[in-house]
Amino acid sequence: MRSIHQQKVDKFMRLAEQDVPDKPTIPSREIRELRAELILEECFETIKALGFDVCFLEEDSHYFKEKYKPDIIEVADGCADIKVVTTGTLSAFGIDDDELQNAVDENNLAKFGPGGYRREDGKWVKPPDHKPPDIAGIIALQEDDC
Repeated sequence: MRSIHQQKVDKFMRLAEQDVPDKPTIPSREIRELRAELILEECFETIKALGFDVCFLEEDSHYFKEKYKPDIIEVADGCADIKVVTTGTLSAFGIDDDELQNAVDENNLAKFGPGGYRREDGKWVKPPDHKPPDIAGIIALQEDDC
């Protein structure tokens, strides 16, 4: 099932003359490259809005250098745009987002079981016996539903 958000993204994509398959599929290299460019562009814009520049130097232990003044409006815009382009990527692959997102959300909440902990950088680490969501199973069901 597609969320209301994904339905709106699908409408935009169709208006932009982009393919929206009705079942899971691997799109062409050109479509995959477009999706990668869109995601990367929105991520870089959001990182800048957060106040950082991205560094890819191997000798640097940090990926981000504080360089800009944070901009809450641009952060909100960037996060919303990232959601649009990643949802659009699911659409380009013919994947319905609703059940997938629910499975990932529930799985993330399950990471707070015994053995989970917060790293020094603030990221929550899942327990050692944590099982990932069955994404392959969700996609297989979507292939069968068509």
